[in-house]
Amino acid sequence: MVNFDPRTMLVVAAFVLFLTGGLTFLAAFQVKRDRTLLWTAAGMWLACLGFLLGVTRGHADLLVLSVIFANMLMITGHACLWTSLRVFAGRPVSWRWLAAGAAVWLMLAQWPRFMADADLRVAIYSVLCLGYIGAALTEIWAEWRQYPRAASPLMAFLIIHGLFYAYRIPPAPPKQVVWQHWPDFALVMFEGLFFAICLSFGVLMMVRARAEQNYRHAALHDALTGLPNRRALFERGQALLAQARASGADIAVLMCDLDWFKQVNDRFGHEAGDRVLVCFAQVLRQVAGEQTLHARLGGEEFVVVAANLGPLGAQALAARLRSHLSAQAGVLPCRLTVSVGVACSRHVGYDLDRLLARADQALYAAKTAGRDCIRVWPAAGTESGSSAAISRSGRRGLGEHPVDA
Repeated sequence: MVNFDPRTMLVVAAFVLFLTGGLTFLAAFQVKRDRTLLWTAAGMWLACLGFLLGVTRGHADLLVLSVIFANMLMITGHACLWTSLRVFAGRPVSWRWLAAGAAVWLMLAQWPRFMADADLRVAIYSVLCLGYIGAALTEIWAEWRQYPRAASPLMAFLIIHGLFYAYRIPPAPPKQVVWQHWPDFALVMFEGLFFAICLSFGVLMMVRARAEQNYRHAALHDALTGLPNRRALFERGQALLAQARASGADIAVLMCDLDWFKQVNDRFGHEAGDRVLVCFAQVLRQVAGEQTLHARLGGEEFVVVAANLGPLGAQALAARLRSHLSAQAGVLPCRLTVSVGVACSRHVGYDLDRLLARADQALYAAKTAGRDCIRVWPAAGTESGSSAAISRSGRRGLGEHPVDA
């Protein structure tokens, strides 16, 4: 390893860093100008410039330039890596700590003993870089729990990189050897190249994993209310029905339709209509809870799939939905009601399409009965009976307008 020409290795390392930084920079604009990749590219380019300045170390008149500024750039490159992961975690850039490592190095450079003792400089440089590596690991820890497959390689690379710098911290025995012939110089170059390449791929993997998760979330959720959409309803609903069938548990489907919603849009505008939809989505989350699947089918239609719930429990849940919606009158542009149709597995079976169809029939019966009520299939067409209807305001004619200004 001693036979490698040190200046050539520095130039090669700088070229690799410039190339990986450039590719990372271009990748940032493939993901809507991703700031994580931009900070990673900035760190690589700073390290690239630091390696190029290191070539001047053989000239006595340029020693200050190579020892002080080259290492300042390398330390700041590690700080940019920490900042990239901080940005990825959704935290703001800390400019003070970003520049702290380089500032400490610059202050120490004013100390004559520091400039004269190469082993001390290596130890201090390793401590400063190790501090940023440790900070980067703390930033990625929470992301590792969310993206374990994508974050694990980068965590491994950071740990290896940190162990390498920890190995260089203990003071070495005194030696009078020029920097080009240091026994670990080639090792430092190879480790730096290995880390730069692995770093670019590791960060890109995490950014891609988050982008894929965001795309999948957008594909399965309603943009306005944040509730699962029709596609998610069928994907997750089938799984819930399969579990209920296997255990023999009841499962209920509630079809909810906001009454006279078109009149809200016509009288108060579509912005008010959007607020109404968001408000009812919040009611669904509060009342139905996380144990149920609630989704927006489209327009003013919502669906709840509740496991371990029979006809009576489903009616009670529907009644709570109506009650909580009524309690939102103060924040809505008008009085708002909801009609609910219910279908249960004990009457229909465990087929989601059939359950939705029967719940829709019950909802139609609730609309025909004057809205603002609940109907349960198969008794949805009757006017009395234990599972027929629960109504707050009685039966209104279809021509009556329930929206109050």
